[in-house]
Amino acid sequence: MMNGRNGFDRWLARHRESFVEDIAALVAVDTTTPNEPAAFSWLRDYFERLGGTVSHEPRHAALLDHPAANHNEYAQLPPEDRGTLRVDFPAPTAGGAHTLFSGHVDVVPPGPDFPLAFEPKEADGRLVGRGTADTKGNIVMLAAALRYLADAGIPLRRGVTLDLVPEEEIGGNGALSTVLHGRDADEVVVLEPTGLEVFHGHRGCAGFAVEIGGRSSHMGGSGLSAIDGAVEFLALLRELEAELLDEARTDPAFAGVDRPVQINVGTIAGGEWPGSIPERCTVGGHFGFHPRYSTAAVLGMLSDLVSRLRDPWLRTHSRVRLRGIHNGAYLGDPDERVARDLRAAVRATGAAVAQRRAWHVSCDARLYHEELGLPTVVFGAGRLADAHSSHEALDIDEWGRGVAALAGFLGTW
Repeated sequence: MMNGRNGFDRWLARHRESFVEDIAALVAVDTTTPNEPAAFSWLRDYFERLGGTVSHEPRHAALLDHPAANHNEYAQLPPEDRGTLRVDFPAPTAGGAHTLFSGHVDVVPPGPDFPLAFEPKEADGRLVGRGTADTKGNIVMLAAALRYLADAGIPLRRGVTLDLVPEEEIGGNGALSTVLHGRDADEVVVLEPTGLEVFHGHRGCAGFAVEIGGRSSHMGGSGLSAIDGAVEFLALLRELEAELLDEARTDPAFAGVDRPVQINVGTIAGGEWPGSIPERCTVGGHFGFHPRYSTAAVLGMLSDLVSRLRDPWLRTHSRVRLRGIHNGAYLGDPDERVARDLRAAVRATGAAVAQRRAWHVSCDARLYHEELGLPTVVFGAGRLADAHSSHEALDIDEWGRGVAALAGFLGTW
């Protein structure tokens, strides 16, 4: 048997390059939504070779009627094309917990500044490519932990189900479909790039668009600039963000996080003609909010800002709406068994464990917590600063510590 840390280290040293090749092979498949199924054949073969039972689950028939559903441009595709892969590894002994892992297959578009996004390369101990950190490396990390336990003859003390879901990056329809189908589990671990920190909650995120309505005229006329109105709105938005930041920083669940909530303005579009006073200007972005608030509260806060614009015309001719992503927030109990056991497993690897806290970004975890009522944590290798970037990469040594942590969590040393 290869039990014990020394045995694990020797095993990982022998198999390291093979697992790096596995991550690279998965990253090489472009799974930008709606292309997630392009990786399903590879994933099915991969987990079946590990002894898992793999099944395909189509999008739930009632998904689009659910208030948490994201009515994106792919909602009208056939349910079979928007499905999920489910992998089961039952525990050989009775009495252990049944852990549901969730890993999203989709990645964000790489953009023109990341030409090698789907041609992963290893350099200086890091594997560079889109999805290495967020979160294909973590899917292979779980597979590696299961492979080690099998090779070492260490029985699972937890049953394992893995959901491989689409559309996490654009709102969570894949995970929502799985919970609507139902899951017989005791706890949930959502795989994300947390730097091996175990988070027991996360903030929410709502997409928004604020259309400022001005009054057009020739530049020499008496119109009212919608762009100037948008500039005023942006100043009010920054004041609101500062207030929400001060409030969130008092919550111990977000201790040590410089920006536990954020309001990101991602697009501004306005004007009709360079020589005309602009009649329309639209500000679009994502509003990250503390778990004490809801997406309805976000809409109310944005509407209140519009009501505070100085000019009455701007106040009555502007419109606020939520669009796109509308992820709720949640806070779980840091003393639930899944959180305690996973933190202990990370400590056993020698990795530093930060204080018990929530994540300052959002993911699918809130769906398992809210819809299934299960203790849910977020965990994985990789750094948030690298995710979604044009330099996305995964530190292989950190990934190895993650494999060790999951092996300790699922089996024993």
